[in-house]
Parts: sequence; C-alpha cells; structure tokens
Amino acid sequence: MKFHLVAAWSVVMATLAISANAQSYPTRPLRIISPFSAGGSNDVVARLISARLSETLGQPVIVENRAGAGGVVGTEVGARAAPDGYTLTVVSNATLAIVPAMQKAPYDPLRDFAPVGLMGSAPYVVVVHPAVPVRNIQQLAALVKSRPRQVEFGSGGIGTPGHLAGEMLNTMTGMKMAHVPYKAGNLALNDLLGGHISVTFSNTITSSELIKAGRVRALAATSAKRIGAFPELPTVAESGVPGYDFTLWLGLATPSATPASIVQQLNKILVKALHEKFLHERFAAQSIEVLTSTPQEFAEKIKRDMVVYAKLVRDAGARAE
Repeated sequence: MKFHLVAAWSVVMATLAISANAQSYPTRPLRIISPFSAGGSNDVVARLISARLSETLGQPVIVENRAGAGGVVGTEVGARAAPDGYTLTVVSNATLAIVPAMQKAPYDPLRDFAPVGLMGSAPYVVVVHPAVPVRNIQQLAALVKSRPRQVEFGSGGIGTPGHLAGEMLNTMTGMKMAHVPYKAGNLALNDLLGGHISVTFSNTITSSELIKAGRVRALAATSAKRIGAFPELPTVAESGVPGYDFTLWLGLATPSATPASIVQQLNKILVKALHEKFLHERFAAQSIEVLTSTPQEFAEKIKRDMVVYAKLVRDAGARAE
C-alpha cells in the first residue's frame, strides 16, 4: 500500500511540476535540432524560424546540427529529449515517413513526437556533371537504359529525399541508375563536381550557384510545378514522366509528452511568423514554399504520408541494406 501511495504521489507531483512549468514557459533558452548538415533546406529553415521564435518568446533559440544516418541521429535525439518544450526538432517526410518505410527506425513518428506545425516545402533539381552527354530527362533515360547499373546517382544517404527521388525516377521510367549513398547531400554534390558520379538530386539552396556557373547541368525540377529560381527549367513530369512529383516538406515537432498548452503556444507563434512578408521573401529566395497547419492537421499529414511513402518504397524496392 505504501509503495502505491508513493508512486501515485510522485505522478501527482510530476504533473503539477509540468503544469507549473507550462504556465511560466519559457524561462530559459530553447534549441532546435536540425538533423542534417548545415547549409541544406533543414538548416536554412531552422535558422530563419529560430530568429523569429526568439523575438516572440524572449529567449534565445539555438539551432543544433545533429547530422548522421540520413537524419536518423538528430531525429532520435529530438524524440528522446525532455518533454518540456525546450527542445524542438525539424522533421520532414524524409525522417518521419521515408526512413521508417525503409528500415527499422529508433523512433516512432506517431508515438514519440507531438507535431507543432508545418513550415514549408522544397523541390529538388535533377543535376548531372557537364561531361554527361544529356540535356533532358528523356536523354538521361536513354543513356541509362543503354548502360544499366553503370550510371550512378548519389544522395545524402539511404532513405534521404535524394535517394527516394532517384528511385522513383528509376521506377517510373524503367531506368536502372545505381545508387551511391553519402553521409550528406553536399558530399554527393562534391563528387558530382569531381566527375565521380553522374547524377544527383540536389536542393536549390546548394546547387543554384553551381547551375548558374555551368559547373553542373540542371535537367528538371522534381516538383509538380516549375520553381521560381529557374522558371525556364521543366519539371520531370513535363519532361515525359507524367505524375512524377517529389518535394521535401519540413515542420517542427516536440517530444510526445510535451504539454498541449506549450504545443499550441508554439504553433500560434510559428504560424504568425510564417505569415510575415519577410519570411515569405526569404523562403522564396531559396525556392521554399511556405506551409502552415495546426498540430492536428500536421499529425494527419504525417499519418497519410507514412502510408504513401511505404507504398513508394515497396514499388521501388528501395530498402536499407
């Protein structure tokens, strides 16, 4: 009986402590975990949002890059953090839908996270080394079909967006490009520049200047519509692969036991920041489209995408080795 009373009292005291903390939140700096290397879409969005959150909350909001294993390392750190509202994680369809479909992830997207809200979506660009004798997707398909498994495409790792974007193109065209995983997307791009691989699927943040300088050749955008940075560049769908559409969406989440009042407070601040003209312009400059949602809408999107990407992974036969 004493044991049960002590246990019950501990639960009551813990609940009261969380409630008190939620009412005075925040009283110290926050951190946003970006599970990929600095310079990519995750990092750019995280740093833009952190500045706006800091201004509104009156506390420093520090971005912490925890790259590794295609985003798994940082995402797990975010999932295991204290559920007190002081640790947020940049989550995406890559880490919450694609990775769990391809391998046993050390976190559960639905059980371990409380979604705060969506932030934006970013397309990718199919780029090749200038020495590769192709100028569009149809020519790439013809080259690959004449040399199956000899044309290599690189990505930031197994289960990353660049990996699945390539496997989708393989599946939808009958191509058989060979996948070469790297520890980060910028490393794949570096090897493309060096002529060690032929193709990669790069975000415009890291590839725009290289495309403009002619150091890589852009073939198509992976999104359903053309991107603002390169309006003359056709989409993959326009290039003879109808129905092809791949974009990276980004959002914020906290550990699942975070008080609902804190999650709602963060969502309101996030949505308000995303409606500012300043952020719209900064996002647009990186070819990122602003997205907003309630926590509930975001949770439903994660559930839907887990089903969608599980099917895509099965169809592509893209499994972690």
